[in-house]
Amino acid sequence: MRSGQVRFLSYNLCAYGDDLERAELAHKVIRQQRAEAAEVGDALVIAVQELIVGDQTVGGGGTRWCRPWWPGAGRRSKAGRAGWRLRTLAEATGLRCEYQRNRPAVGVGNQRYHLGLLWSDELSPAGGFAAVAGQALWHAYLQLDLDVGVREPVAHGSFHARPHGLRQRADECEVVVKRVYRSPHRRATLVGLDRNGVAADLPGWPPQASGETPWPEYDHDPYRVRHGEPCHTVDWHREFVDQCRTWLNADGTRGWEADRTAGRVLCDGGLVDAAAALKAPWAATVGHWSGDQACGLRRFDSVIVTPHVVPGLVSCEVIASELATKASDHLPVVARYAPAAITVSAGG
Repeated sequence: MRSGQVRFLSYNLCAYGDDLERAELAHKVIRQQRAEAAEVGDALVIAVQELIVGDQTVGGGGTRWCRPWWPGAGRRSKAGRAGWRLRTLAEATGLRCEYQRNRPAVGVGNQRYHLGLLWSDELSPAGGFAAVAGQALWHAYLQLDLDVGVREPVAHGSFHARPHGLRQRADECEVVVKRVYRSPHRRATLVGLDRNGVAADLPGWPPQASGETPWPEYDHDPYRVRHGEPCHTVDWHREFVDQCRTWLNADGTRGWEADRTAGRVLCDGGLVDAAAALKAPWAATVGHWSGDQACGLRRFDSVIVTPHVVPGLVSCEVIASELATKASDHLPVVARYAPAAITVSAGG
């Protein structure tokens, strides 16, 4: 880690394992990031979502690529298959994924989609592995302490919020906040997530309400006003039901706006969106695939951090290359940070 900096990338791989051609595109995206990081001497950590394992009991009858990707799929547990899938991704991209021998850093989701963490050779696991799954979450959450070359390890996590259920999504964010700040393993922490909703963070650090837009938050409301077109009101669409709170106006018409409850839980719980804190140029991570026009361009993927990490943040950007737009319906987000600037642990 010649530069003294770490790149933390969050990437929803769009049912990784269900389509070999698309998976290879994702491999190329990750290998490009690994090469760019190595060129400047950065270490690399990747939080991935949507590792699919074709479970026979949850979510249908498996995927068409089940057999080619591993032997004896029907005889393995879901956890074993999820771990195998993460190892396959690690081998294809030249990264590590085992925090102990034969123990991949995988979070087994309650549905067909699972999470994982990968890291480059410059880093090493430092204990503190934790995962939350089962009935507590629709998908899962996991985190792992990594030795990044400073006095205390830094925790890196991956979270995939539920795709529907406004109230349940907020409840899940409470679970994540509790896990991040649970003693005795509280650390300075970064979490890569697909939040499946609109964030509630204010721009800047300390956060400040902006008077330049109709909304004070860093993220605009994509269900009311298209980004860059403040005079264009979006018509109601049935797909908004899992994203918006609604009400009846005095004249009987429907009113609605993006539901930010889950995002406010993360903010109030002490987790900071890296892009908002840095006032990075706003960029969408979903909405670029065909068939998603009803909801438009939105920023669902991000990196959130404990306040102790904010002084160490260097940059945060969305990777919107032509390759990335083809590889997944989510664009990856990468936050760069300097571990030496994290001077106080979350527990201290």
